[in-house]
Amino acid sequence: MDEKDDLLKDAYAAVEEAEDVQEVLNKIRAIFGLHHIVFHLGQTQVDTLDRPFVRTTYPDSWVSRYLLKGYVDVDPVAREGFLRLLPFDWHDLEIDESAMEMMADAAKHDIGDSGYSIPVIDRQARRSLFSVTSKLTGQDWKNFMEEQGPRLQEVAHRTHRRALHEIFGEVDPMPPLGPREIECLTWTARGKDYAVIADILGLSGHTVRGYLKSARFKLECATLPQAVAKAVSLKIITP
Repeated sequence: MDEKDDLLKDAYAAVEEAEDVQEVLNKIRAIFGLHHIVFHLGQTQVDTLDRPFVRTTYPDSWVSRYLLKGYVDVDPVAREGFLRLLPFDWHDLEIDESAMEMMADAAKHDIGDSGYSIPVIDRQARRSLFSVTSKLTGQDWKNFMEEQGPRLQEVAHRTHRRALHEIFGEVDPMPPLGPREIECLTWTARGKDYAVIADILGLSGHTVRGYLKSARFKLECATLPQAVAKAVSLKIITP
């Protein structure tokens, strides 16, 4: 096994053997020589409340400042990260005027000169954002990400699963809905009938009915409206 494979092996071991996600981030930061890491798992609560699960290696002074100033409302990384499907470099983000103060403030707190975020979406439509920062800039940063980006993506997905285990333990309360079942439920929640959903998704009406029936069973609901309401309450879908 070459040095590069050893690096990924060490990262996998860190995710599996660490006491908790916070320790995972501390170990991954050291393994890859990163400046900081932030992991944010949304939609972790299965009742009426949503309690985001956030772990970071950022200094407490910056975390306090971020919360005090309400930067979460203007943070372009968080905003884009929970909308995008693919990883992105922070240098590629459009920083509007509302975020200028936050970015300047972040620089003062030594957050890092470069950043990269990896969105993760699992089969239950739960999203997380795994972000890393570095003191590297320019071509050195590009070279680093070309080499380590794929590995960090694997680490991000494993960290996502580790976070869910930390929250729920061995029993995950979210029903194992597939992508098509989620799509059909989403369009149903938006008032579309079988025929329209079939046309939108390029499926037959019979297939759409099958997906909705299996989704209803997995959600343990007697009727389709109940299934839609439960999926919305669990934040599996957004009407």
